[in-house]
This record gives sequence, structure tokens and C-alpha cells, in this order.
Amino acid sequence: MSSTWAWIVVVAILCLLQEASCTYQCGKGITDKVYDACTLLPALGASLAFTYNNSSNSIDFAFTEDLESASGWVAWGINPDGAQMVGTQALAAFSNNTGVSIRTYNVNGAVKGGVPLVPGTVSVAYSNYSAVVVGTTATITGTVLLKSGQLTSFNVVWNRGSEVDVATAALRSHSLTNADNLRSTLVIDMGTGQTLGGGEIPNKRLKDIHGIINAISWGILLPIGIMAARYLRPFEFADPAWFYLHVFCQVTGYAGGTAGWVLGLRLQKFANPIKYYHRNLGISIWALATFQVLAAILLRPKPKTKHRPLWNAIHHVTGFAIIILAIINIFEGIDLLGADNWKRVYITILIVIGLVAFVLELITWFHWLQKKERKRKHSSLVGDS
Repeated sequence: MSSTWAWIVVVAILCLLQEASCTYQCGKGITDKVYDACTLLPALGASLAFTYNNSSNSIDFAFTEDLESASGWVAWGINPDGAQMVGTQALAAFSNNTGVSIRTYNVNGAVKGGVPLVPGTVSVAYSNYSAVVVGTTATITGTVLLKSGQLTSFNVVWNRGSEVDVATAALRSHSLTNADNLRSTLVIDMGTGQTLGGGEIPNKRLKDIHGIINAISWGILLPIGIMAARYLRPFEFADPAWFYLHVFCQVTGYAGGTAGWVLGLRLQKFANPIKYYHRNLGISIWALATFQVLAAILLRPKPKTKHRPLWNAIHHVTGFAIIILAIINIFEGIDLLGADNWKRVYITILIVIGLVAFVLELITWFHWLQKKERKRKHSSLVGDS
């Protein structure tokens, strides 16, 4: 069991060193190129990876977004005038009869009236751009060439629609009723990787509450409860306090986790697209935890019966499986929120928990060895007498 805590510490340290690789892979792995930074954009499930090249005064980028339909389009661009749609100098990708096409578009005010957007020249110096579609996900890659002295902070705009006139490459209007389509803007400093606002995460307050409740319940209280059972039970002075502490942490964690899970189901109604990986992990965690609670209440054999060792093994394995899946899903949720500060805080908490568990593991082993030695000496004395 100590190896599980060591694994948790190793994962936390690796996440701290390379945050983007922990749970959500930016760009969904479609492009093999490695970028210095990645931002999960606050609408439409899109992401933007980028690298600022100081020597060439340029920015390499990879924009990734799911297509609304097989005949649809995705677009990304920079707006020199502000964090808004009109004025955006965009790159748009869509599938046609020969493969995947990518064109440049100067977004004008006429599109607000539903006029299709036709290709045109743009003022932003895009270079070496291309697009690829894998399944329902499109990725646009390329380079932005900066002017001498130009700032690296940009108004980034992106969107998607369901229809393209393949003959003219004209993009039909995106949805005007979906809130995500109307707030897909963000200000990003690509030199530092800092997001400076411009786009709002839909239902952010509810998502923050959902994340905090689940992180505390599944990701902090449950590990502490397991540590209480693992490291306090061998000491006679801690009996039965260890059991009550274990039950308190597990029941409180399960109750809070259930509340966070229900809130997550509520948030799913507003998600576009639905984050299936995060959702399915959450359902699995709650189902395993419910089984764990019911098994502890209804199916636990009495101590020293023949079925108790098997029950203990299942109870321990299920408990650690819940914690590992919960940690993975907490990082997934943090990435979906784009809350890097939260990630650092939770990584720090995991490292502290892991180090405390390591120290307690050493103390427990030392106590066990002492107890074994006392028994050996006692047996020797009894034998001599």
C-alpha cells in the first residue's frame, strides 16, 4: 500500500514539472509538435497551443476544436481591433471532396446579418499554415510572423459552424442562439502564456463550486480517511479513535462528493460539447464509492471470520482505485477550467499528503518490527522457563 502513496507523490511531482501532460492533452494529440504553452479556451471545447520564438520574432500555434458537423467549419484568428468577432483576421478549415481545405478570412460586419463569409486577404502575417481533421476534431497549425517591436498580447477569436459552400469556400453563419458561439474571445499574451480576460467561462461560479467540493471530498478527505485506517490502527492508544476518524472522513467525503457529482450532472446540461471523459470518470468514481459505502455497511463480515480477508482485500483495492481515479479527474476538471493556480495548490496538497504518508509508513514499519521483536523475546523467555 505504501507504493500507492509513492505513486501519488511521483504523479504530483511530474504534474508540477509538466502540467499539460497530467490529464488533458492539449490539441488531443493530433499534432506531434511540442509547444511551450497550452490554453484551454473558455468556449466550444477549443484549445490553443503556442510557442514564442524570440530569435525569429514569431509564434508557432496549434488551434484545436471539434467540428459541429462533418460538413462544418472551424475558425481561429487574431483581431487587431479588439476581443470581438468583427475585424478578426481568421484561418478557417473544412473538409471538401479532395481532403481538408484551409483559407484566410477577413471577418466583416456583414456576417452579423447572416451573410456568408467569403475568403479574403488578411493583415495578420500567417505563414506555413495547414489543417488536419481526425474524426470530428480539426487542428489548424501555423506561424504568426511578428513585426519588429510588436507586442505578443493578442485578441484571440474562434468559432465553428455547420455548413460550408464548398464551391466558393463561403462559411455559413454559426449558431446565434448558443451562448458559447457568442463569447468565444480571449486576450492571450503568447510571450508569457498569460490569459488576460476577454472571454467568460459559462456558469463559472457553479463550476468553481463543483470543483472545490469534489477536490476537498474525493481528493483530500478520502485519502486522509485511508491514512487514518492504515497508520493509526496498529497503535493501541488510537483504538477505536482511528475507526471513527476513518468513518468520518469517508462518510463526509462521500456526502460532499455526491453533492459535487449531482452539481456536475446539472452543469452537463449547459456543456457544449459535453466533456465525456470527465463526466464518465465522475460517474465511475461515484459508482465505486457507493459500492464501497454499501459494502461497508451491509456486507462487512465480523473480524476473524473466514470471509473477512477477502472483504478486506476488496475494500482496500476499491478504496485506492477511487482515490487514483479521483485525482486524475480532479486534474481533468482543473484543466477544463484553465485554473493553473488551482492545479499548483492541489499538487502541493498531494505532495504534502504523500510525504506525511511516507513518514507514517516508516513509523508503522518501525512499530511493527519492535512489536515482532518483543514477541520473539517473550517467546524465548517462555521457552526457557
